[in-house]
Amino acid sequence: MAVIALIMGSAVRGFRSLAKSDLRASSARMSGAIRYLFDRASTTGKHHRLVIDLNEGRYWAEESDDKFYIPHEAETFADQRKREEEEAKQDEEEQRKQEERANVESSGSTLSASSSYDPTKLDVGDFHPKRARFAAFKETALKPVALKNVKIRSVYTPRVTEPVTSGRAYVYFFPLGQTEPAIITLTDESGETAFSLVVHSITGRVRIYDQEVRPPTGAQYDDEGQRVVQ
Repeated sequence: MAVIALIMGSAVRGFRSLAKSDLRASSARMSGAIRYLFDRASTTGKHHRLVIDLNEGRYWAEESDDKFYIPHEAETFADQRKREEEEAKQDEEEQRKQEERANVESSGSTLSASSSYDPTKLDVGDFHPKRARFAAFKETALKPVALKNVKIRSVYTPRVTEPVTSGRAYVYFFPLGQTEPAIITLTDESGETAFSLVVHSITGRVRIYDQEVRPPTGAQYDDEGQRVVQ
């Protein structure tokens, strides 16, 4: 019995060591992706973002030629999802109108005064500021990553009032060499071991902690993961 217990104990320790090794490797790989996007945004002059799918355990990169502005006030998870849904509906409506205009132009017709496209009949509410549109880009140095034996527990940025624990989260990178501060926590499949990646907004540097860094609601953090007192 003692021998069996010894063997079982060794197996458990070996499994935990392997799980921690996978977690460490995944954290290092994501850290490299963050640093790469920070540098790429600076050199290309385009806005970039890291898309993190917490439900599927995947992340990938997207870029945009449009300007993107971070909201001044932090949003709740529910408010953020509601805003994204409304923006998606606006995009669909705009796409529909563009297709209708293209059909009219291709048919050789001219817009009459009674046309629905008469600018004089458009309300002020029909005009919306251009929203940044992001799309995945083909780059061999940074392909979409599906995590193995690792889960994404949470993603925190100052844009949200509390860490995102489901759905999709985003970390944005700007052309002038700046990103938004973020705390990304990864765990092994059991959830017992956690690593946190803390992203510095000015340098793009990422520090990896072999423990979970939990930001209190509404708090601001520096690159050391310490709360900034205001």
